[in-house]
Amino acid sequence: MSTSVALVTNVTQYAGPAAAIALAADGFLTVAHDDSFVDSAVREVYAAANPGVIPLAAQDEADIVEEARTYGTVDVLVSNDYVPVSMLGDPFETAPLASYEAIMRALVYRPFLLMQALLPTMKENRHGRVIFITSAVAVRPIPSVIMYGTARAASTSMATAAAKAFGEFDILVNSIGPNWFENPTYFPPGRWEADAALRETVAKEVPLQRLGQQHEMGALIAFLASGKAAPVTGQFFGFTGGWLP
Repeated sequence: MSTSVALVTNVTQYAGPAAAIALAADGFLTVAHDDSFVDSAVREVYAAANPGVIPLAAQDEADIVEEARTYGTVDVLVSNDYVPVSMLGDPFETAPLASYEAIMRALVYRPFLLMQALLPTMKENRHGRVIFITSAVAVRPIPSVIMYGTARAASTSMATAAAKAFGEFDILVNSIGPNWFENPTYFPPGRWEADAALRETVAKEVPLQRLGQQHEMGALIAFLASGKAAPVTGQFFGFTGGWLP
């Protein structure tokens, strides 16, 4: 009997730490991609610090899936997609097409290619759990990041449509849209304590009055990966402390 594998992308960014820890704790053989893992020394340091998670060297989507499969059957994909803050600043009216293409490549093409590579086996086995980590701006757009928001909306819609297309094979597909969430990419640890303006904004905008935490994100990811409530598929879960209605 093959081992059930959970694959997490961009494991050191965004919701990656939460996903890897939670899935490993739930007994999945958890393998992880990260851009930094192209360096073998970085992989060694990560593996030593995270004994329940196996870092992968592969970077191309097809190669990531191929390497993950060397550990067993990939039953769970957490496509944890992000772009760095530095890619969000181009004004919509003057941004070169290349900027938009780079955002789409990271936030839409990658989850598409990963899921496409995994689908034949998931369909054959009639089992799969796919979670796209997108953003709350997919459903509550922010004018200052139009290109980012439309890319997030595209991947969120893709998850919903895929759930309908492949549900007959017991492939459950959901998306999670964070905002006001402590993470290494957009709200790094320590910022809350150091940034009075952030705390003031959260007090005004977020009913929960605080940032969401990694362990809370991990609990949601683990629930969706478990399939314990299988009719929950094709859904978008806002993870925003009430910022979304």
